[in-house]
Amino acid sequence: MSCKPFAIGKRLIVILVFSFNLASPMYSSRCNLLLSLTILTAITVRAQVTERFISHATYLSSDKLEGRGPGTSGSILAAEYIQSKFREIGLEIPFESGYFQEFLQSESGVTERNVVGILRALSSTEKSVVFTAHFDAYGIAEEGGAEDIIYNGARDNAIGVAALIELARMYVNSGRQNQNLVFVATAAEEDGLVGSRYYTQHPVFALEEITIVANIDGFNVSGPRDDFFVMPRQGVDFVDDIVAEAGRRGWTYSPPDWIDTMNTNFDTAAFLLLGVPAFTLWTGNSIPEGVHITEPEFGSIHSPEDEINDTWDWSGVEAQLDLYKSITDYFLTDPGIISVQDPELFRKE
Repeated sequence: MSCKPFAIGKRLIVILVFSFNLASPMYSSRCNLLLSLTILTAITVRAQVTERFISHATYLSSDKLEGRGPGTSGSILAAEYIQSKFREIGLEIPFESGYFQEFLQSESGVTERNVVGILRALSSTEKSVVFTAHFDAYGIAEEGGAEDIIYNGARDNAIGVAALIELARMYVNSGRQNQNLVFVATAAEEDGLVGSRYYTQHPVFALEEITIVANIDGFNVSGPRDDFFVMPRQGVDFVDDIVAEAGRRGWTYSPPDWIDTMNTNFDTAAFLLLGVPAFTLWTGNSIPEGVHITEPEFGSIHSPEDEINDTWDWSGVEAQLDLYKSITDYFLTDPGIISVQDPELFRKE
């Protein structure tokens, strides 16, 4: 009996291709050993992904960073941490000055910085897929008297940055693609998408050659899920492509109506307004057995309550990372012609 293990979708699938040879029963035991080692290796690798993800999120949302407010030492520490991980992973430096893309906030006069790393395409091209996640939060509350005044920004958006780092690692391990990959940890999103707007004005590769932007703002820390939705679902023509690709991976599309109020709330709006396809993906509240459950109670975002606590369930992290990657893989290999049909829908009033 020969055996051929491989991974597909959200779960490890082991395919056994039988070619019986009754005279050689040792083949069966050898195959079983191989399968056991393969499964053990896969489990170990995925556990390491989760451990790293938790480590990133824990550091970025720690009190040491004092809420990563704009222009603060905590914001600089966060940027330096992301830079160190990009370097460790092996992302290339895009600028003469390094991974930092510095800019001056016009209103506050504060110098901020996006953190940008790239994985160049197999051959020279301006085509790219861009990944974004903002790393800023609200810093320390100005009002005194409260026991906890640090806006740690754990769900919004330390976990999104953790996902950005691990997606970058996954792609570096996969090797170069037929398009450039750009990973951008944006600054000053909470101040009006300032970092992402700056990137659109100073992209590493031509803005008009961006195939799609995969934005990460929030991530699944509620345990295993099998449903999802994307934002926006209005004004663009590529949602059906995403739904079809996710469906092939066993995911169910279940968009709530309130998502139509979120069109200008993410870094995606900076790109969509300029006609660049972009999306943000969230998981829903359906567990793999198909049962709909109530979402766990988390602390409110944009408040000192947004910090890691014992209610968090990290066991769905790898599945959502895989989903993001399968969708961006699709647009890397078979993008077709996708477009933003109504850019003005993404202009904030």
